[in-house]
Amino acid sequence: MLHHYSIVIHPQDSIIDLFKFFKKKLYNTIGKYGSYNSIAHITILEFDATDEELIFIIERLKRITLKEIPFDAVFDKVICSESSKAIFILPNKIGDEIFKKLLTKIRKQIKGDGNKSNAHLTIGRKLKPEQLKKSEDIFHDIKFDFHCNQIALRRLNEDIRQFEIIQIFPFHGKSCKETTEQLFFEF
Repeated sequence: MLHHYSIVIHPQDSIIDLFKFFKKKLYNTIGKYGSYNSIAHITILEFDATDEELIFIIERLKRITLKEIPFDAVFDKVICSESSKAIFILPNKIGDEIFKKLLTKIRKQIKGDGNKSNAHLTIGRKLKPEQLKKSEDIFHDIKFDFHCNQIALRRLNEDIRQFEIIQIFPFHGKSCKETTEQLFFEF
């Protein structure tokens, strides 16, 4: 059976809690909006796969994260975008470059829907023009540290129209030699 999945950078609990606060603050100001119930994440890509195809994708994600080194980034730029009808927060220039490399690496190794967006954390989306206008003054002077140390595989739950995490892949930061040795001993 074919299912819809997404691969995301899954933040630490403090960021998830911070975005729950941001989303609640936005809700109290503008009312109902898209992505209110979504847990904070950075989307890497989405794809459809059968159960058999998913086995290979999971193995590829394990290999990617075996060598990936955790890193820290600062998010400090709030964008209220009329064109995307969303409010989101971007990393600073240094963080953006690090995220670009990670997202590109994963997108090259796992084919999915054409997500070309840069790393960002969304507060609200599908906003009407009047909602965007009201929200412009809510979020300013935001700056927080983001410790990137894992990605998550999520499956779309059709009943609630939300993605649910089915597996987390922590970054292990192993060298090529350690990776080769580990793969050798797994067989």
